[in-house]
Amino acid sequence: MLGLFRSSNIKATTVFKQLILNVVIPVVLALLILATINYLQTKNILIKSNNVKNYIITDEVKHIMELQDLALDILETRMDEKMEKYSSDLVEKTFNNTDSIKQIDLYAIRENMEMNPEMDDIYIINKEGFVVNTTFYKDLDKNFFDFGEDHKNLLLNVFNSGKFVSERFAIESATKRLKKYTYQTTSDGKYIVEIGSYSEKADEIIQFIQNTLINISSKEADLISVDLFIGEENPFTLNKDAILIPEHRVVLLERFQSKDTSTIIENKDGEKINYEYIFVERENTDLYKGAVIRIVSDRSNDSKLLTRKLLTAIAIFSLTILSVILIIYYKTRIITKPIKKLVDNVNRIAKGQLEDRAEVEGNNEITKLSEHFNNMLERIEEYYNELEDKVEERTAEVVKQKEEIEVQRDSLSDKNQRLEVAYMKIEEQNNHITDSIKYAKRIQTAILPPDKYIKKLLPKSFVLYKPKDIVSGDFYWINEKDGTILFSAVDCTGHGVPGAFMSIVGNDQLNYAVNVRGAETPAEVLMALNKGVTNSLQRDVSDGEMSVKDGMDLAICSINYKNKKLQFAGAFNPLYIIQDDEVNVIKGDKYAVGSFSTGEDIDYQNHVIDLKEGDTFYIFSDGYPDQFGGPKNKKYLYKRFREFLLSIHKKPMDEQKELLDKNLAEWMGDNEQVDDIIIIGVKI
Repeated sequence: MLGLFRSSNIKATTVFKQLILNVVIPVVLALLILATINYLQTKNILIKSNNVKNYIITDEVKHIMELQDLALDILETRMDEKMEKYSSDLVEKTFNNTDSIKQIDLYAIRENMEMNPEMDDIYIINKEGFVVNTTFYKDLDKNFFDFGEDHKNLLLNVFNSGKFVSERFAIESATKRLKKYTYQTTSDGKYIVEIGSYSEKADEIIQFIQNTLINISSKEADLISVDLFIGEENPFTLNKDAILIPEHRVVLLERFQSKDTSTIIENKDGEKINYEYIFVERENTDLYKGAVIRIVSDRSNDSKLLTRKLLTAIAIFSLTILSVILIIYYKTRIITKPIKKLVDNVNRIAKGQLEDRAEVEGNNEITKLSEHFNNMLERIEEYYNELEDKVEERTAEVVKQKEEIEVQRDSLSDKNQRLEVAYMKIEEQNNHITDSIKYAKRIQTAILPPDKYIKKLLPKSFVLYKPKDIVSGDFYWINEKDGTILFSAVDCTGHGVPGAFMSIVGNDQLNYAVNVRGAETPAEVLMALNKGVTNSLQRDVSDGEMSVKDGMDLAICSINYKNKKLQFAGAFNPLYIIQDDEVNVIKGDKYAVGSFSTGEDIDYQNHVIDLKEGDTFYIFSDGYPDQFGGPKNKKYLYKRFREFLLSIHKKPMDEQKELLDKNLAEWMGDNEQVDDIIIIGVKI
């Protein structure tokens, strides 16, 4: 107890010092720790955000390139047969004798063979790898062996085997365009006849990829550009506006070797520019093997944000310290002055026994304080022991309650954080998937015939096309050959993304059946289509069962306006033709294209109908009749569909389309669309 009163033997200025030590210093330390934590957390959040953003961009570019590979594979299949025929004609007929092959006029040969001078080139390569004659003058006298060991070995293998070789699409070194090459030796084995063909479709695909990369870079304000570099030995980009800084070239080449990621940060005109070089591993393509994605972004805002955080922390720190010191100084003077005299009295008591009392004089607050102080001295010893026990008991109770509250709070905080992270990941993945499907829709839309083209071939017609999802398993196709117009409404297995991929295969095989195989009647087209789809999906029928269950239901027609003849063949789907106010149903065969395969060709039946003015006919998928709705929420069904077509068949075709669409919406009500829908109507 005596020690308690001796510690009070201090001057008024000492109270100020004690307050500084016990209040200001902890506040300073707390502010410094909070400012440091805030700065580091902000910095880590920015780093993680940029890393996640780059990952999403890289993954998006990979998906775009996968769609590109699929489109190019389909395109190559169509080009191989044409180029092999050109090559065989040159080797077996034109260059049967190679004595004058170096001087022969390849331009005239190309014209005689009806090759496209803008798209097709012929090269003559000798055994030393030199181009001794060509229609592509930029490559004349070049040594193709210098294009790398892989290309040299390819040419040597062609000389050794003497067989026709078709190469995948490659980047042409002079024009930086996609070009497909084939190779075949002459009969005497002295030269290689090489054919190189550009493709407008391939150019469109590459342009689409370039535009997509530009669109990606425009999504974020701090994203400057996204570029794709191709070629390990001499990297380049198809984006003519992209610039590779000379100092970065070494870093780019190292990424091809080490197959990893590297970051370069440069300051330009007060801005912090970040260059991220990311190696992309491609295993199923020759075109972009060893590609590097460069993401250029402006990190100036990140640096400015961190600087603002630091300056804000310094300002808060300074203002807080100054305020605390001023408040302490002012309060200390108010408190210490009135009690100075009491302190002197207390110091005297502190030197003796507890029986000593403070001096009581005057009639003010200090007097009252002295009186109460003396009373306190009389009772303090009595209460001291009892109070100490109660304090210890209460302290233990409070500590226990605090620990329980801390445990509950930490548990709730962890759960909330996990839920928030899971939600963000789900939302991010959903957005990424949706964006990828939208890109797929652009590709699918590109294969559908334009409305102007349809109206040109079928002046009185309409096409009602309503995909269930972003992309569709239903599609429509039209072609014109020797005055006969062929058109079809196709329903692929499923809808959405699986159906969309089947629609690309179906569209390609329909064109291949007519343009390459030479199918003329609808039944011939169906038989060729069935074989093409089966081969494309690589069905295994060795054990009598199908390895893939996917297929297509479709109706296909051909019409000749001169002789008023309509021909029809169907795979499950029928033809409705209205003549003399009666609906006639011509059923298709019960063999779905591509899903019924015994290893033998299917013989589809070809129907021929004589037409007269006013006849109207329709082909369609099952989406419209199968739609649920109406007062009892049942299917629309084919009977109701035929009756509605009969009621509107005399109206103009555009009005028929609007009535069909309106009728469907009224039938559906609040129901969702259950399947893709396509209807094609034609009037004579």
